[in-house]
Amino acid sequence: MKKVTAIILASVLTLVLAGCGNQEVQTEASVVETSPAQEEGSGTEGVKSETETAEEGRRYTFGISMPQLDNDGFKANLIGIQQFAEENNIELVVTDGKATADTQMQNIEDLITKEVDALVMCPVDSGAAAAAVKKAQDAGIPVIGFDSDASDSGRLAYVGTDNYDFGATAAKSMAEMLGGEGEVAICMVPGAIAQEERAEGFKSWLAENAPDIKVVSELNDEGDVAKSETVCTALLQSNPNIKGIFSTHGYGAPGAAAAARTLNMLENVVIIGSDYSSAVIELLQSGDVEGTVVDDPYLIGYEAFMLAYAAAHPTEVPSANPPFGHVPPIIYGGSQLLTGEMLKDEAVLAKYQNPPAVN
Repeated sequence: MKKVTAIILASVLTLVLAGCGNQEVQTEASVVETSPAQEEGSGTEGVKSETETAEEGRRYTFGISMPQLDNDGFKANLIGIQQFAEENNIELVVTDGKATADTQMQNIEDLITKEVDALVMCPVDSGAAAAAVKKAQDAGIPVIGFDSDASDSGRLAYVGTDNYDFGATAAKSMAEMLGGEGEVAICMVPGAIAQEERAEGFKSWLAENAPDIKVVSELNDEGDVAKSETVCTALLQSNPNIKGIFSTHGYGAPGAAAAARTLNMLENVVIIGSDYSSAVIELLQSGDVEGTVVDDPYLIGYEAFMLAYAAAHPTEVPSANPPFGHVPPIIYGGSQLLTGEMLKDEAVLAKYQNPPAVN
């Protein structure tokens, strides 16, 4: 266990320098064993205290509070989480928030009652997360956020994407496709911090670098394909000058494309989405959606669990949040635009069309 922890902490340092119903799924994780030879060293390195010996025989139980499980991006997060759990003898209790804050908060209450050793969460509503995080950590359960941050909640660390940069990536691509001018709109869910950051990054980049592109409408599509189609249809009918639509989440682009298709406006409107799903991949291939900004959800899930393990397993490394183990406050990954042209590469297509399955 000590060897595994050392590897984890070294990985964390490298990364820092380089840069949800009450449905539960029980996931069995495999046992990782370390041979006596691997533990031997000079002097007293191979001599374990009673505490260390007990720790090596312990199996941790970690809780995962997912905002929803019927989403390809969150499924990829979960695959990364499962991979780390299998490598480190951790049992998982996965909960599905069903995209509602109340359900997710009840799930977290249940995980606290189960006395899990750590909690990894992606909040449905960042503002609602603070009380749950405080209760968990007051009970001795370290909390790590991923994908969508709740920076004011008191969570120990966050693993995800720099969402301002994510939105700027979309803006730069939109500007290139529109030739630097035109009226555009944003589809989003107000109150979802990650989406608000993406929208702000999009608007800020345009204001500074492409001032002749104006964001004239911000639409609340409630994170739903059908709702996105409805609001985008109304937008395009009321303002035929709209030349581009950016969605800050994975369901907006399919809805916007459906609206533009129905109104025979696909040739006139550039649509850029966020994240990916099988539906988005098909729309990229057909050309109905020009691009979607993606990060690496598998790696985000894996790294979030890596930090949860470190927080639940204090070492001699001084921690800013005792009694929990040392973890860096933020790990950011990158993002890029995925296009239909890129999907013509069989290796790229396979990555998005045939991702590993959730166990």
